[in-house]
Amino acid sequence: MKQIELANKIRFNWKSGITVAFVSIPLSIALAIASGATPTQGIITAFWAGLLGSILGGSHFNIIGPTGALSGILMTYSIVNGYAVLPVIAIISGLLILLVWFLKLDRYIIFIPKVVIHGFTLGVAFIIALGQLDNMLGLDNIPKTDKLTTNVWTSLQHYSEINWWIFLIFVLASLFIFFWNKKFPKLPGAIVVALIGMGSAYFVNDFLKIDFGMLTLADKYPNVTASLYYNIWGDLSLKTFLNKELWVISAATALIAILETLISGQVADNMTHTKFVRSKEVFALAFANLGSGLMGGIPATAALARTALNIKSGAKHKTSGIISAVSILLISLLIFQYFKLLPMVAIAAILVIVSINMVEKKHFITLMDNEKISFFLSMFVAGITIIYDPIVGILAGSFFALMIFVNRISKGQTEIQLWKDWKVKKVLLKDDYVKDTDVDCDFVVLKISGILTYINMPAYLETAELIKGKRFVLISLKSAFYADSDGVSYLDEIITELKSNNQEIYLTGVNQEIEKMLKGEAFYQSKITDGRIFDSISQAIEELKNEELGH
Repeated sequence: MKQIELANKIRFNWKSGITVAFVSIPLSIALAIASGATPTQGIITAFWAGLLGSILGGSHFNIIGPTGALSGILMTYSIVNGYAVLPVIAIISGLLILLVWFLKLDRYIIFIPKVVIHGFTLGVAFIIALGQLDNMLGLDNIPKTDKLTTNVWTSLQHYSEINWWIFLIFVLASLFIFFWNKKFPKLPGAIVVALIGMGSAYFVNDFLKIDFGMLTLADKYPNVTASLYYNIWGDLSLKTFLNKELWVISAATALIAILETLISGQVADNMTHTKFVRSKEVFALAFANLGSGLMGGIPATAALARTALNIKSGAKHKTSGIISAVSILLISLLIFQYFKLLPMVAIAAILVIVSINMVEKKHFITLMDNEKISFFLSMFVAGITIIYDPIVGILAGSFFALMIFVNRISKGQTEIQLWKDWKVKKVLLKDDYVKDTDVDCDFVVLKISGILTYINMPAYLETAELIKGKRFVLISLKSAFYADSDGVSYLDEIITELKSNNQEIYLTGVNQEIEKMLKGEAFYQSKITDGRIFDSISQAIEELKNEELGH
């Protein structure tokens, strides 16, 4: 029975697995280069991270491997410290992700706002694209630093050395991939360009014996081989693992890896109407990075584009991801010598299209139309990521996003009902009430909603100062779900302020959670004693109406 079930899984998933493998090889090579690693490390990562991620994962569709989201963080660090340190980052990231899984901290990581993530992604897209400037212009042996802007300026200073034929090839290859993907989405243009590029390089360099400066992988990485293990341990020491900066980079890598993997899993769920197991996927991601790092690969995360391709190609089960990893192994071992002919300009075209596809243009258009502050925050994060540092971009963006959020909460926006002759005359939001000149009414219902804390309660106190000369004021806490000691203290001040300017103050809709905080307060006890607490607004108004009319 189990053999039949396994056979069916293979039968329904082999096509998608092989399709993803053919896409993964050129992309993994390109993204490894974009990360400052070698092509071999890209293949190692695609195999080990992809295999372990699929076997252990909680998603049937996520494809784990090298991605653009991590390239921006890794590239600048590897330029200064060398590609041999990237597997160490993968190992440390894996350990940190495992710690996140054990402590169930992934639920808090998703609190990083999407505007920050989209801004970071936009910045990384620019880093990837601009990082290929030399390859797209046919430049070689240009010195590099850990600053992208410096590298771009240095490359542009070599204007006289630009090979315009190479640049033309880059433009044509990029346009070809772009339009091919729109016309034939099931067969990514990266595969076609890679095949054409390898064939062209062989025909021009080896058959025609013409050299017009088209560098290939073999030219750039003469020692590149197909391997599932890359020995990096001879260059490392205990001091390497104790480097504080290395742990900071690894922590940022782990954070982005978890976010990208969970986002990819959610998108896959939306496409397939399934539900992945978050904790299991984080657990798998930890071992995917540990396995990749121990075998000499680089950090990995779920790749949204490859995951989507996996689904569109007909994947039904995680068997597809396993078949993909095994296919990467077989294809690499059998025909990797041909990938040595892959032109660097083709890799540049592939990466530029990857960077373009990373940017969710609809998201920025929506923000521009509806949330301009959030739009500018995304642009700010992108700018910091490009000009200074991706990690600083995320941290700065998260800080300012928190400040914007706190500022919005601090306004204490809520509903105020104006009653006249026992009927609702007008319903206003707090800000509108402050501006309204027609406030003639018998009594007011002030609704306090959400949380009662030092952040938003001062705004309610300001509103209370404007309510004057009413027979009574009802404070509704029905929509309030949390209070701290500061919020309770402010509620006392609000009641005192209202009492000084109005006849009677009543409380309504106090739930059990809020009551736990209020029951020891003197003002609340006095309200209970005086019978000025009601379960709901309607009950309070009914009893007050009967009392007023003498019933």
